[in-house]
Amino acid sequence: MTLLAARLGELFSILSVLAFAFGGVAIAKARKSGPGDGGATLSVGFTALLSAVLWLSMARGSENLVGRPGALAGLAWFALSGLLATALARSLYFLSVRDLGAIRGAAVKRAIPFFSVLFGVVFLGEILTSAKLGGLLLIAISVAALVAVDLAGSGKFAAPATDKIEPLGYVWGTASGLCYASAYVARKFGLNLIPDGALGTFVGAMAAMSYYMLAALVSRHSRRTIVTALIARNVWGLVAAVCFAAGQIANFYAIQYTAISTVGAIQSLEVFVSMLIAAFLLRTERAPNLITIAAALVATAGVLLVVA
Repeated sequence: MTLLAARLGELFSILSVLAFAFGGVAIAKARKSGPGDGGATLSVGFTALLSAVLWLSMARGSENLVGRPGALAGLAWFALSGLLATALARSLYFLSVRDLGAIRGAAVKRAIPFFSVLFGVVFLGEILTSAKLGGLLLIAISVAALVAVDLAGSGKFAAPATDKIEPLGYVWGTASGLCYASAYVARKFGLNLIPDGALGTFVGAMAAMSYYMLAALVSRHSRRTIVTALIARNVWGLVAAVCFAAGQIANFYAIQYTAISTVGAIQSLEVFVSMLIAAFLLRTERAPNLITIAAALVATAGVLLVVA
């Protein structure tokens, strides 16, 4: 029991990876089977709803925050984390995919663990050990191998003349990774003041919902996206929304109980878990080849070094 309690952060992070990975594959199925954005927009509402239910069920009412030192600052950090991760980082990521393509854009996003480690050391005083450095190196090698496989599979080792690449996309992608890692830091600051992952998730989701509502007031495209998401009768979209909500809540609790460098390293396994779910559970993609399997094993070894 003592060992379990000591590893709560790692366990929540693994649950978050499983939820996000299944949700990502569910989004892909939802986009093929019906209208809507695959549950991406709907997931914000589900996150707010599920986290509110969890928070209230644990008998943590708003009266417990009255008079608590740093309560307003903690809530502000939670709101900022929601805006950074759900609004800003996601928008920047879409811009990077637009300019670079899905493969290169996703490759930049997979560098989030490195930003998490850097920010953990600079802002939170986390210790950068030789084991963590070695683990990050293994994760980098695995990501590089995976990107090489992706590029080979799509015939894009050398971009053809018709495949226009906008260098600015690398700026968008890097900024997206920085925003995701910054959201981890904001969550940690908020949790240091109010150690309640359910409340933090709820406040962050409400901040993201406020962003979407403001966007809908000024953008016809945003209004159409929200309306389509609400009226779409897409089972896989609902599954994706619930999975992302569960993953967001688990991620908050992971950051509450362990270092953000550890959370970032474990999150790097999401891409490999997604492949396994897509290939063997939902059978939406072909089984991974030997290089991809080897890359997953190397990444796992790197994560074990980081969390040791």
